[in-house]
Amino acid sequence: MGGAGLPPRPENVVLDSGEKSRVLEQVRRRGGVCHNCGNDRFVVGDALYLGFHFRSADPDAYLIALTCTDPDCPSRHTGITLARRLFLSETRTAECGAVPRRNR
Repeated sequence: MGGAGLPPRPENVVLDSGEKSRVLEQVRRRGGVCHNCGNDRFVVGDALYLGFHFRSADPDAYLIALTCTDPDCPSRHTGITLARRLFLSETRTAECGAVPRRNR
């Protein structure tokens, strides 16, 4: 999201409810908990393609924003890195096609 009511950044992928559910399933499978408070419930935000940002990232890696649902958590924001096939819908995966290129 863009934060503070702003529109999302153009490089972010806004996820639909099915994609967010798949992200939460991956968090559960990995035993994901908040490192600050131990809570295991999160709100899923946008995804950011990492493949061209970091040489060490897999070519289809995305960082998905997670927010801890515990209002008393001292630091609620975290994320999970996933391959696009693990959370994007089949239609969106097909739309992504080849690994995106940088703007030149």
